[in-house]
Amino acid sequence: MVEYAPHHPYAITLAHPYIAAAGSLGFGIHSAAMIAAIAPAALITPTITAAGRSPDGPNRLYEHRAGVIYGEPWHDPGLDWVGRRCTAVWATWDIPVIVSLSSDDVDVLQCIRELNQVEGIAGFELAMTDIHVDLGALLPRLRARCDMPLTVKLPFGDARSLLPIVAHCAAAGIDGITLCAPVAVATGRILSPTFGAVTLHLIQSIAPETSMQISACGGIHDAPTADACLSAGAQTVQIGSWVLRDPGCIKRLANPGA
Repeated sequence: MVEYAPHHPYAITLAHPYIAAAGSLGFGIHSAAMIAAIAPAALITPTITAAGRSPDGPNRLYEHRAGVIYGEPWHDPGLDWVGRRCTAVWATWDIPVIVSLSSDDVDVLQCIRELNQVEGIAGFELAMTDIHVDLGALLPRLRARCDMPLTVKLPFGDARSLLPIVAHCAAAGIDGITLCAPVAVATGRILSPTFGAVTLHLIQSIAPETSMQISACGGIHDAPTADACLSAGAQTVQIGSWVLRDPGCIKRLANPGA
């Protein structure tokens, strides 16, 4: 068992450390049986905004010498749809659901206000896309309005640029951080197993500098990389494209001798 947000009054007890990364399995309401079969310790939803937005074209996949560039339309049905269609389904699951919110959304406080303490939601992850977001102003306001576990998914960056953000998170009472390696480019994100080494390096650099819970995300495509991230100081590992390529990977990680 693993405690997610262990210092929060509503800490989430996970069956194991392996979580479905934001958006990798969608919202799950039309594929609950598949998600139960994959058996992640928790599901993080695609990132939503209050107003929602329409997908901007089809999926795009480009070969690149570093891996592939994946351009995925942002499926964001908005706050009302999540509250109306999803939460009642999630409330019947054994797997906790963490809702991903966008730090760029001017109405992110509205999302917290309307979804806070709603049955079926176990917590929130604030997804940062810009390292220059004024977290010193935003995070205390979010924390004051959120009674549930609240973590922050940091944008890609080096340890030197991320450590001040980690300090802001700790000062605001945020319950954990996600260190993320996939690099955003103009046409999407570069995906490659080699980014596992980047994720591992970030954990090795940042874990000794903070007491916050750390979740690893990005480039985790095999058991040795997942194990190395946990050994370096992460408490949980978020798995995205690997679970899409190999739906049995989480069960094997959680039960290596089975």
